[in-house]
Amino acid sequence: MFDVLIIGGGAAGLMLAHSLPRDWKIAVLTKDTPVNTNTMLAQGGIAASLHSTDSPEAHAEDTLQATAGHSAPERVAILTDEGESIIRQLMADGLPYDKDVSGSPILGMEGAHNTRRILHAGGDQTGRGLMSYLMKKTENRIQRFPHHQALELVVADTGCLGVIASDKDGFRKSIYARHTVLATGGIGALYSHTSNPNVAEGDGLSLAYRAGAILEDLEFVQFHPTILTIDGKSEGLISEAVRGEGALLVNQHGHNIMEGIHPLKELASRDIVARAIECHWQEQGPVFLDARHITDFGDKFPSILKNCQYHGIDPLTDLLPVRPGAHFHMGGVKTDDRGRTNIARLYAIGEIACTGVHGANRLASNSLLEAIVFAKRLAETLSKSVQDEFENSHFLEQSWNFTAFKQIGAYPLHESLRTDMTHSVGILRENQRLKDFIDEYKLPPVEDLLNLSNEDISLFHRLTSSTLIATAAYLREESRGAHFRIDFPALSVDWQGKVIELSKSGISINERKIQSKETV
Repeated sequence: MFDVLIIGGGAAGLMLAHSLPRDWKIAVLTKDTPVNTNTMLAQGGIAASLHSTDSPEAHAEDTLQATAGHSAPERVAILTDEGESIIRQLMADGLPYDKDVSGSPILGMEGAHNTRRILHAGGDQTGRGLMSYLMKKTENRIQRFPHHQALELVVADTGCLGVIASDKDGFRKSIYARHTVLATGGIGALYSHTSNPNVAEGDGLSLAYRAGAILEDLEFVQFHPTILTIDGKSEGLISEAVRGEGALLVNQHGHNIMEGIHPLKELASRDIVARAIECHWQEQGPVFLDARHITDFGDKFPSILKNCQYHGIDPLTDLLPVRPGAHFHMGGVKTDDRGRTNIARLYAIGEIACTGVHGANRLASNSLLEAIVFAKRLAETLSKSVQDEFENSHFLEQSWNFTAFKQIGAYPLHESLRTDMTHSVGILRENQRLKDFIDEYKLPPVEDLLNLSNEDISLFHRLTSSTLIATAAYLREESRGAHFRIDFPALSVDWQGKVIELSKSGISINERKIQSKETV
């Protein structure tokens, strides 16, 4: 039995492992290889008020402004206040970052920030640098379970006891722990167009929902404005930092499509830029990113340059074809400011968690910061928790008859589900399409999920997560941040401060209530 079981191995999961007591037994379960994470692909960087002219308060103000009046100010203050000091500690401890000749960090500019505060590593390889740092720090402290698909959380009267998982050979096993942490990342791979890796399929939402956890803000899915798009396929992210360095969004004739849309043009918040690009695609045709005047492009964006050249495009001479794609989920498993859910011994951190800091539209480069800050806070809480003993009766070995799995109907192909998610629950939403999607993918009741094949369980999780997101989007009859309803295109006073919560107990619409900052 482990002290802590972490499901997911990106920035949040590894930061938690790094911050826990050194004598604790820690398991890290990943669906694929340890490096196949959203963190590894993160290009933009980490937002923190590191410059002498900046402050946590200014960072918080930019965050609140971007989140469309839906974030929790107390949680945002935690993010920016503690984020600055934690990032400084990590930098002093060896976290790689880009420096100028004096040794000071080079800080970049991104959309909706009012100053340069984005810390980078290797230009556009910040996520890779952060992962390398955390993997080195945790390599001798954790037991890895790579290629393990989480099938079902184990929940008893005393709370969550662990997980039932399947390895790459289909062998199922019970992994028990005093504390179980969901760090499964995002939901981008539920869509046809995404910047996310194939493992970001929303498993954590379904696992938590079936366990009885409360989910909130699921309707708020952020679509990154600039995904390199070739022959209708997403071929990699083009960081917002490229626009921060002056790249322009143009049509095929070279005219700037952001003229008249917003005063900040390319550096408006992501929801505004993404909608502008998508509307132009649907009404007038393709959109391109013009970065030809960025002479040191290869130095600042080496991985983007390499990817473009792989696809036969040279950013120094060619326009880059771009279209929005699913990028980040502001919603998730409802937590307090220490990662605790409504289920004892079950926690959530990183993108799978809904802390309230991102509201309806995440500010660029706040995602890695959130993962680091709230993982550290959870580690502090767990480190001071009483290490009680579980009753042995909970830990009964389970076995499955692999030749007698039940089937629960003809599930749709993965690609058809992704296509319909993109069409119906994408950037531009409306009542009938959402209703049709929910009716089409209504799930049959399943009491014992473990009687199904691994493939059916995996697809069941995708369907559950997709349907829950669509349900929240259907219920919210307004447009706010990343959630845009064609039939309700304006902000609604009636929806201000309202949070949609979904759980097995039903659906509720409540006021967002956040307690003041607590002690450990």
